[in-house]
Amino acid sequence: MPEEFERRFWASHVKALLQTVKADYENFQAKAQKVDFLGQFMTLGIGVALKAGGMQPIVPPPPIQLGIVILPSGEIKPTVLYERRPQQDAILLSIDRFEAIAQRLMDGIMKGEIVPESEEEIPKLVYSLALKVAQSSPEL
Repeated sequence: MPEEFERRFWASHVKALLQTVKADYENFQAKAQKVDFLGQFMTLGIGVALKAGGMQPIVPPPPIQLGIVILPSGEIKPTVLYERRPQQDAILLSIDRFEAIAQRLMDGIMKGEIVPESEEEIPKLVYSLALKVAQSSPEL
């Protein structure tokens, strides 16, 4: 019983990290939607002015794509997805992929395959697992 308790204890830390990252992502997403809406509105206004002046209207920018970046230090935060990585060895992925990796980590902990030694180690374990997944299927 104590071994299962320890596994559940560590799995709950992964779940708490997942909830924190999801909350940060949702806040970031709300802010990004406001910025995107404002940009679309301004583009439309400029397009109307250009068209009224007999010029070609401008093409609106594509919608903002958001995701999660995991840094080698274990820092996990929402980000705007670009082609370039924000830092060497950083891992960019969608929120769905991040959730799947966190679930995979919880499963590994519950099976006894992964045994964290501290709470601070958990984000680094997420990074390590995400790196393994990225190497096996690079289209994150």
